[in-house]
Order: sequence, then structure tokens, then C-alpha cells
Amino acid sequence: SRTGMVHTRNPAVITYEYPFEVVMAAYEKRFPSCPEIPIVVGCEIVNEFKSKDGSVHVVERMCRLNIVAVKRLKIFKDLDCVIVNQKNSLDRIGRTLTIEAKNITYNDTVEGKERCRYY
Repeated sequence: SRTGMVHTRNPAVITYEYPFEVVMAAYEKRFPSCPEIPIVVGCEIVNEFKSKDGSVHVVERMCRLNIVAVKRLKIFKDLDCVIVNQKNSLDRIGRTLTIEAKNITYNDTVEGKERCRYY
């Protein structure tokens, strides 16, 4: 059984000056990697679904993150990257993007989950 500390945080809500569609177009350009976001080393799509009308787009990726940039995980000095499973569910009609990410590199010692929502 797992024992340990649970860390939960509720970040501040950020309001963008641009329409949802513009923010989503910029967000999608960060994959599979982006020089302006050095934490993301690369991503591979493992599952994808698009509705016929294009209003729903679900993408599941395996992402490699630079361990040096992940400050909380610097204790694992023998690794150079972390593998994260990320599922993005975009609803263009409802104008929402839900991101669910789960650490799979240390899943036997560190359980990391993140859920984020753009709207």
C-alpha cells in the first residue's frame, strides 16, 4: 500500500485577452515540442478521436518532460526525462479544453496527476 503526502493546489484563474479559438490554436502549436517551452522534449500520439463535424477532438499523448525543468523531481538525478500520459479533450462548441496528465515514470514511488481546464 502507498503511504505518503498528498499535495493539492488550486492555481489562480488566468484570463486571456484573446478569444478561446486563438488560445487553442496557440496551445496546439506546442506539440510535439516547442523551443519556447523547453520542459516538453517531445510527444507521441497514442490515441486520437475526432468527431465527424470536428467539434470534438480527443488526443492522448505520451510526453517526455525535461527532468531539470521539473523542480519537484530533481531528487531523481539518474533520469534525464519524465514520461507523462496526457489526454486533451477539446469541445469546440462548448469552448472547453480539459487536460488530464498522469506521471508514468515513477508510478511505483510517486503518483502525480494533474487536471486543467481552459474555457
